[in-house]
Amino acid sequence: MNEKKVKEQNFERSAIILLVSTVIVKIIGAIFKIPLQSLIGDLGFGYFSSAYDLFLPIYALSMAGLPIAVSRLTAASVAQGKLKDARKTLSMAKKAFLVTGVAGFLIMLGATYFYAVSTTDNVNDAKNVAVCVIMIAPTILFCSYMSAYRGYYEGLHNMYPTAISDVIEALGKLILGFSFAYVVLKITSNVAYAAAGALGGITVGTIAAAAFLILRHKFIGDSIDKNNYENSPECSTGKVILKALLVIAIPVALSSLANNITLFIDTFMVKWQLKNVMENSFDYVANLYAESVADYNANASALGREILSASNMPTFLYGIRGEAYVFYNLIPTITATLGIGSVPFLTTVWVEKDMPAVKKTIETILRTTAVIAIPAGIGLCAIAPNVMGLLYKGVAPVEIGAPILRVLGVAAVFSGLSVPMTNMLQAIGKPMLPVRNIAIGAVLKIIVNAILVGRPEINIMGAPIGTTLCYVFIFVSNTYCLIKHTGIKFNFFAVIIKPFISSLCCGVAAFFVSLLMNKMGYGDFIATICSVIAAVIVYLTVLFAIKTLNKEDIEGFPKGKTIARILEKLHIIK
Repeated sequence: MNEKKVKEQNFERSAIILLVSTVIVKIIGAIFKIPLQSLIGDLGFGYFSSAYDLFLPIYALSMAGLPIAVSRLTAASVAQGKLKDARKTLSMAKKAFLVTGVAGFLIMLGATYFYAVSTTDNVNDAKNVAVCVIMIAPTILFCSYMSAYRGYYEGLHNMYPTAISDVIEALGKLILGFSFAYVVLKITSNVAYAAAGALGGITVGTIAAAAFLILRHKFIGDSIDKNNYENSPECSTGKVILKALLVIAIPVALSSLANNITLFIDTFMVKWQLKNVMENSFDYVANLYAESVADYNANASALGREILSASNMPTFLYGIRGEAYVFYNLIPTITATLGIGSVPFLTTVWVEKDMPAVKKTIETILRTTAVIAIPAGIGLCAIAPNVMGLLYKGVAPVEIGAPILRVLGVAAVFSGLSVPMTNMLQAIGKPMLPVRNIAIGAVLKIIVNAILVGRPEINIMGAPIGTTLCYVFIFVSNTYCLIKHTGIKFNFFAVIIKPFISSLCCGVAAFFVSLLMNKMGYGDFIATICSVIAAVIVYLTVLFAIKTLNKEDIEGFPKGKTIARILEKLHIIK
């Protein structure tokens, strides 16, 4: 087997490992958040989301750039036979990660008071938000440190440590987070403290994942051959490697906000804007969502919990938005793994100036991303009411959350496509281009939020609209930059338009089956299952009918060679 074929298989295997682990982690995350909402209610979930949404952007800024930087430097060092440089990269990365982790932890603690008081005039509500933020803040420190190991092993084309640690972290979140929330709620009957307990479980799960990576590296190691290591060139100084890390990491860290920039903006804008709306128009908004408010207040009164008022209505609405965001975020998070998995391989072939391999890698990533992101986003648009009604308790997730999810479904298509493009621009040495595109998209998002969220008749719906417009711009600009700076003119019709046609047919099928099931009186469970089955059948039929995927694409999936042989025998592919 030639070297090029080995590299391609390494890339495909790496992407598959990360993709499978991400799907598992996201399923566990959804399993955690869905019963959590049922346990602590929409208001409690609002407190949870308020802290978690502050955590994610700071987490991304404090550590997200370094794993990519470590991965790139490690991959480049190994490709050049500089094995001592590769290990030195890990050593310097651990020190850098410790510093950024501590800094991120302190920044989050420092922002707690300002963030809590800026979103509400109610002292008790501000205290509740602050407690939740404090419980999750230590997570940044442990996530940052263990990501040095993740980036190192990804650079060695070994995705198993990252995948296993991700699953450990997610299981800790599910088991400990829900358990802590349940116990605290039973003791205190306070949904905010229960949300804080859930966030504390996330922190403990992260500590467990970090411990796994540290112990694995100590007792198993990186599998670098001892003789090859001793015969490799002398390593560069720590100062040189640290500088190289920072040169890559700083713009990549800013680019990492591509998947979090709208969350970052919403975290600091939406509740503050909603607070101003409620000061003058609480009765109007309460009447706008009269059924949801009445349902929540009835349940809260029966359980002896706080009912909705002008002071906590922003947190309530923000919680509903967070419930919809759980499903939206599945899509860009999953597609991001394709981009991350491509970085070491794409970096290698780009450095070697193997342009046919560069073109093939980019087209494969974009087509695979489109095949996942477009139908998933359109599917969310089509059956949003059934999904929200099936998985969340109460009237509000359907009345308020479903329209939000429909708009976020459109956003998910463009964010799902744009995030891997950001990774690929980083891999070819153009990390500042996505930073610029993200910055412009962020300004657009801020403008739309400022105009729409403050209007009582629109309120929380303004946030997903701004998110959609932001990612449309980032997708278009990233596409332009990728074509311009690689010189590769990929087949846009085959890569994007064909998956879109298949996805549109899929969405139409899902929508009308859902409509039919609802009219026939079936519940959300039957309607959702039937809609998904119909959508999958239609999607796969059209996908293969218009030859969207070729044999090599299918062979890249788990058990792909077996699937490809079966499809060849059925004359579905050639």
